[in-house]
Amino acid sequence: MSKSTPGGGEKFQFQYLPQLDGFRGLAVILVLSGHVLEFSTLSLVWRRLGEASASLGVFLFFVLSGFLITNLLYVERRDTGKISLRNFYIRRVLRLGPALLLFLSVIVFLRARGAITDIPRYEILSSLFYTRNFFGHSNSLAHLWSLSLEEQFYLCWPLVFSLVPLKRDFVVSVWVTASIAIWRGLAIHFDLFDYGQGIYYVRPYFRFDSILIGACLAMALVARPEFLLRARIIGLRLPATLLWSALLWWTFFGESISRPLYLSIQMVLIACLLGQLVLAERGWSLTLFRQPSMCYVGKISYSLYLWQQIFLVTKIPNWGVLRLFPMNVLISFALAVVSYHLIEKPALRLKQRFQFSEH
Repeated sequence: MSKSTPGGGEKFQFQYLPQLDGFRGLAVILVLSGHVLEFSTLSLVWRRLGEASASLGVFLFFVLSGFLITNLLYVERRDTGKISLRNFYIRRVLRLGPALLLFLSVIVFLRARGAITDIPRYEILSSLFYTRNFFGHSNSLAHLWSLSLEEQFYLCWPLVFSLVPLKRDFVVSVWVTASIAIWRGLAIHFDLFDYGQGIYYVRPYFRFDSILIGACLAMALVARPEFLLRARIIGLRLPATLLWSALLWWTFFGESISRPLYLSIQMVLIACLLGQLVLAERGWSLTLFRQPSMCYVGKISYSLYLWQQIFLVTKIPNWGVLRLFPMNVLISFALAVVSYHLIEKPALRLKQRFQFSEH
């Protein structure tokens, strides 16, 4: 990911890293395991642990997404002087649209047959147009709030990124990220909205920093050689076990300590772990995330995230064994594999035609 420059320093170069597929695999595993605990157990403690685990998995997705996409945007703008918004949005449609359309089509069919009963008609439209984090209350489509938030972010991020002077993109992004985190913390502290309604968790004006922190990491590595050097030194000295332990401890107990700081500290820890994983040359975390099985789960994670909801979370009406552990997990994986190989992969091959190339 980095190379020596004539001046003796290092320059970050983005390229495919299999451990990032493994990182994505861990994210979806946390979502699945969290949903199993939250919706398949009677113990309040286990349900709360499950909710925290699933939320952490979504958070990993957010930070990684901001990191990967901003890397590509930065390189495209640096090498061509501009960003092709047309190609960017075509890539997003091809990346997310086909699998989502398949999933929603099945939802419409099951709804018509009475197999799913908690989804009003308008919620299917809000999911299709990425506004589920504003409109909708069903369990069956509740997970699509995260896709909506992400696409709302990418509706404006490439344009903003292309308008701000390249040398100032990093500073501006850091300030915006910090501003959102501060605004959320103050709003929670002064109880401007009901905390229990989840507004602070799903609304873009309270959560865009969760994706922006990944963008800040990407720009720091590619545009700030001094940051790259310091990050490499700190990453070598700071054990990955310590960082992961801190993240897990804060995820499970931090909300009871400080609601205003809960998400902010969580996102900083995730960004640190992602940066360490990107720069790592050895270590147990690198070995784990490069395991072929973890990488494969990462590759099918989008389809897996889509399908798991109606088997792991929705419980009414009763689907018998299909909604009981472990069959609900197995069938989610099976449908994800089919969706990935028959729907996602062909769309991803088409997506490459609109990908920026340095050559």
